[in-house]
Amino acid sequence: MTKRQVILAVGVPWGLLLVATSAVWLTGSTTDPVLGRAALSATGTQIAPGTVGLALVVGAALVAVLTGGPKIRTVAGGLMTLAALAAAVSVARAIGAPEELLSRRAGELAGRTGSSVPVTGQREPWIWAAGTAAAAMTAASAWATLAARRWAGLSARFERDTAPGGPGRATRRSAWDDLSEGHDPTRADTDEAT
Repeated sequence: MTKRQVILAVGVPWGLLLVATSAVWLTGSTTDPVLGRAALSATGTQIAPGTVGLALVVGAALVAVLTGGPKIRTVAGGLMTLAALAAAVSVARAIGAPEELLSRRAGELAGRTGSSVPVTGQREPWIWAAGTAAAAMTAASAWATLAARRWAGLSARFERDTAPGGPGRATRRSAWDDLSEGHDPTRADTDEAT
């Protein structure tokens, strides 16, 4: 799996999951004495608030996998896979218990913390899209972590010269480098002219 394939395999479901969390996942109704007969709806961020944060961790880890060295790729890949798995579990929990989560949301709207309100609820298509995206993102993250072990690093221009006086120090690259190393480039020009 190449880096471009990883960007697509992880990035597409990642983007879909972020879009899906802002959509309505659950709808229902209640006949609570305080709320009256009321229609309820809850978005992904309301019933699974950690999903967005976990998706952002996946995105940051993906950048680290694509740009880091071998050790960084291994650690970031593991983190990316774990965060994707946690996001998938969060969405699966919402799919598995829609009435419980919608009841809790109705209790918040009624001002009752810790108590549930009887509701009838149903899942909307966006919750299924989020579940599919989270599962695909988890599988792609695990696959990318394994594939990243075989990748070469970034090109040599991104590598830092660690040895003092190494090959990069012998040649002057620009006036800015001269100035950074304590040499005045304007003074060197006047010394050569005299």
